Amino acid sequence: MESIGTVDQVFMCYDTILQVTAQMLNAARKDDWDTSIALQKRYCALVDTLRPVFWRFTFDAQQRARIEDLTRRILSDETEVRDLAAPRLARLSALLASNRQSQAMQKMYGLSPRGYAR
Repeated sequence: MESIGTVDQVFMCYDTILQVTAQMLNAARKDDWDTSIALQKRYCALVDTLRPVFWRFTFDAQQRARIEDLTRRILSDETEVRDLAAPRLARLSALLASNRQSQAMQKMYGLSPRGYAR
């Protein structure tokens, strides 16, 4: 997205962020983590575009309510993606810990990666 210069562009950015988080959630539900990660990069770029300019604008009560609603929906999608990713991340962490332990044992006992003494 180009630079943001109007309140309408702020809302366009929020709407795009919401669309991206919905797509991330859809990909996560399908266990398509490659797509979810790619969308996460797009999400971060959009947030980085919005963050420095957001405070330049003044919003009326209706606009603030809309921002709050969009933010709540975005955060809800993010939370569900994290909840879906948590078990996968835990398995990966356990696998990495097991691998480190195995390497330490091999080093301690002077074994090659195939289990033979050096």
